[in-house]
Amino acid sequence: MSDHLWPSENARGYRIPDQLFGESKPLKVIAIGAGISGICLAHDIQENGSKIDLTIYEMATDVGGTWFWNKYPGCRCDIPSVNYQMSWSPNPNWSEFYGTAPEIQQYYKGLVEKFGLGQYINLNHEVIRAEWSEQAKKWRLTIRGPDGNEFADECDVFINAGGVLNDWKWPNIEGLFDFKGVLCHTARWPDSLDTKGKRVAVIGSGSSGIQVLATIQPEAKQIYHWIRSPTWITPAFAQQFAGPDGKNFNYTEEQKKLFAEDPQHALKYRKMIESELNERFKFIVLGTPEQKAALEYANKDMRARLNNDERLIEAIVPKDFVVGCRRPTPGKGYLEALIEPNVHVFTKMFQKITEKGFIDADGKEHEVDVIICATGFNTSFIPRFPIVAGGRNVQDRWAEYPIDSYMSLAIKDVPNYFMYYGPHGPTGHGSGAPMIEASQYPCISHPLFCTPDVKTVTRCFMQILKKMQKENITTITVKNKAADDFNEHRELYLKRTAWSGNCSSWFKPGPDAAPVMFPGNRVLFIELLTNPRWEDWEYEYDAANNRFGYLGTGFTLREQDGRDTTFYYGLLDGKDEQPDYSDLRPLYRQM
Repeated sequence: MSDHLWPSENARGYRIPDQLFGESKPLKVIAIGAGISGICLAHDIQENGSKIDLTIYEMATDVGGTWFWNKYPGCRCDIPSVNYQMSWSPNPNWSEFYGTAPEIQQYYKGLVEKFGLGQYINLNHEVIRAEWSEQAKKWRLTIRGPDGNEFADECDVFINAGGVLNDWKWPNIEGLFDFKGVLCHTARWPDSLDTKGKRVAVIGSGSSGIQVLATIQPEAKQIYHWIRSPTWITPAFAQQFAGPDGKNFNYTEEQKKLFAEDPQHALKYRKMIESELNERFKFIVLGTPEQKAALEYANKDMRARLNNDERLIEAIVPKDFVVGCRRPTPGKGYLEALIEPNVHVFTKMFQKITEKGFIDADGKEHEVDVIICATGFNTSFIPRFPIVAGGRNVQDRWAEYPIDSYMSLAIKDVPNYFMYYGPHGPTGHGSGAPMIEASQYPCISHPLFCTPDVKTVTRCFMQILKKMQKENITTITVKNKAADDFNEHRELYLKRTAWSGNCSSWFKPGPDAAPVMFPGNRVLFIELLTNPRWEDWEYEYDAANNRFGYLGTGFTLREQDGRDTTFYYGLLDGKDEQPDYSDLRPLYRQM
């Protein structure tokens, strides 16, 4: 057949693409960040993608994200180790119930090595600008390389996997850099620092300050600490499966052997713990029995651990918000450390830092050897670099609040841009690892983790990428109405949760701001992502913007790649491959 037998183009300029139905067009994807999200994305594209050219830019010198950056003493996850890993490569050899930062980082680095994912990752490369070209329908990025020089790259789809726990800075404190002793930040802990026998000032009473103080207290000579705002100090997640009183414990060699030899048992163990984590959402909802019980327990437990020290109770036990308004801060040993003889707790902030130490609120100077700034990260969700689309910078749009984000995945008027851990996701009551996987696909290589109806189904990002490839989609942008409807529902729903209380946290930019959380629990979020709401998106297409251009020549890829062309009758032996009919033809062929 040749083109002269039929028209090849109509008056509008539409030409039918010379392709088979089911073919995938090439797609260039750039992601930033080689933490859990970037590693998971690389694995998913390698195992389940086709004709997807992936590049990941990571500004650090190694993979692991926040678990690479945070190396301070006592840094560990408040989620059980077995629930903070990828389902497609479970580790049976976690040493502790709550894993340390080095062990978690090593696990994710091990995934990169095991699956050969380093081929996609460029370390020491920082994306410093991204701008959408409406004319080219591509993202154009500026990257700073290891040598400090800048260069350009471009892609069809840009995925932000940079996370929110990496943008740190020194606190704005008078005289901070006048200090002549050792000054450090928990986000950049010096490997050589030893606080044994030292006089130490720990500034910051968030999660990093709580962990580092409890860890260094037994060996430090003297610790000075400030409590500026109250917070609920609770046991870590899934405490009923931890050690006595919710304490951490080491897995025995027998347990590790069982997990390795019996994947079914290991999976059931992880699911048991995960089920308990999912139950925690009930105490986030105001007025529930679980919420009332959590408040009563935390109040009683904190007072007991502070040995009923009224000065400290007044400073640290919240009165104006319930448990869950902020992410509950696990702090085993922290409250107990505050009442030790070598720890002095101030309830009023110091005046300034001096060359030798600090001047307290009463004007007295205290000399110290080390000042630790445990002041955390910028968790505002504002992008760390300009992201420009339609002449508007997302940094400016989100300067006060991320008002136009859609389900933590996308932003209004920003084509072909997707986010891991964006605002309005379910980040407040469980492990982030399953949420990251939910952004991709539900089934892994081991048959224990697959069910027939999901064995070949991908989720969210992979579904979006494959839809773009197969349907000749040039751009995909969330509809304004869809984002507005989601946020209307979200803002009203969240008023029934503890997150709406009178507190400030990375869940909530300020006391009067709406929480940047998902309106529901994690189970709902994962179910929602399993089948993306395609009606919530606007599309532009190749082939003169004709959405049916991907029907192509009228024939299918299935007819050429060896799959069963009569699949609709069911598959022989469960295999989607063209059957060999040579044994039947002689019996039934009449001519």
